[in-house]
Amino acid sequence: MMQKLSLLLIVGIATAWAGEKTFVLTNAGKYRNQAQFTSTAPLETIVGTAEGFGGQFTLDVVDFKRASGVVSVTVRSMKTGNTTRDGHMYGSDWLDAERYPTISYTLKRLDNPVITRESERTVVKATAVGDFTMHGTTKELPAQVTITYLPRSDKTKSIADGDLVLVQATFNVPLAQFGVEGKGTIIGSRVGETITVEVTLFGVAK
Repeated sequence: MMQKLSLLLIVGIATAWAGEKTFVLTNAGKYRNQAQFTSTAPLETIVGTAEGFGGQFTLDVVDFKRASGVVSVTVRSMKTGNTTRDGHMYGSDWLDAERYPTISYTLKRLDNPVITRESERTVVKATAVGDFTMHGTTKELPAQVTITYLPRSDKTKSIADGDLVLVQATFNVPLAQFGVEGKGTIIGSRVGETITVEVTLFGVAK
């Protein structure tokens, strides 16, 4: 009887996670891991980019509720189009790249997924919930995501060999909550108190 129950438990767990796939961040062709961040303040609007991404994440491609993983970006890959300003951004008054060289997001789950299944792809809109770590501080931060999943096929082989996923995420980062104080009164006048971030991630599952 115990053996039968154990077998049923193992089968149940395997079935529940039958759709689990782990995607490794990869740049392939036109698909790039990149971010755009925007600071809007009364005296200035600053738009920057970042490309130094790495990491992996796991999705259950059946119901898209179970999710986990860690994605990080190097602070010094962040550019604003002005090298002097970039130097300030990396400095101790701001992101302090010397002490905190990376910014990371630890994905914990997807809430309220809305799934649209088509013949060759699945599109999911959801709220990602995870822990955002910046400047030595970690806080839970939600992100609005659109996930496009394509299972391996003859068509996807021209991009990369494996199941593919494209994640587009948008979230806001309140600088004060992460201990970023800037210098003088710049935050609130020339730098926005909250930074809007838009991220595109491309992953391949072997």
